[in-house]
Amino acid sequence: MKIAMLHGPRDLRIEDLTLDTENLEDDQIWVETEITGFKIGTDRGNYEGAEQVPGAPDFPRWVGDSNLGVVRGVGNKVTKFAVGDRVVSRHPHQSAYVARDSESIVHVPDGVAAEDAVFAHLYALSMHCYTKAFFAPGETVAVVGLGVLGLGAVALGPLFGARVVGLGNSSVRLDMARQMGA
Repeated sequence: MKIAMLHGPRDLRIEDLTLDTENLEDDQIWVETEITGFKIGTDRGNYEGAEQVPGAPDFPRWVGDSNLGVVRGVGNKVTKFAVGDRVVSRHPHQSAYVARDSESIVHVPDGVAAEDAVFAHLYALSMHCYTKAFFAPGETVAVVGLGVLGLGAVALGPLFGARVVGLGNSSVRLDMARQMGA
């Protein structure tokens, strides 16, 4: 299995790691990555040394947290997943992984493009901005930063009854925010 490991700012290496897929425990699944999502703000900033991932260990460390793959094997007691299922998870940029079926791994419905599904957890985070902030419909919400998370918050705002103001420094992203209702 290959994994992207950051050994320091601008020192990204693709490394080989052994992954035992032949001896899955009863509650484990083996997933082969189809696509991994790269976030221009977090991932690039982390690569350049501009920001630390909260709670991340010192170097070397894995990078990324948006992974969509296909289940290739399941443990004897796994009932939530079957071989061939497409799933999205918060696993890092790697070619495959073994995980417990109780982890935050979600089925991807047929017909949903991999490129759309891989960032699904980020839209859930955007949604929590509304549900955790004691927001009331009709209020105005300022979204500061128009990366994936920010644009998700802009897109979801009208669904929560928000008037949305998007603040950013990219004319392209500001245009996207306007098209989404900001």
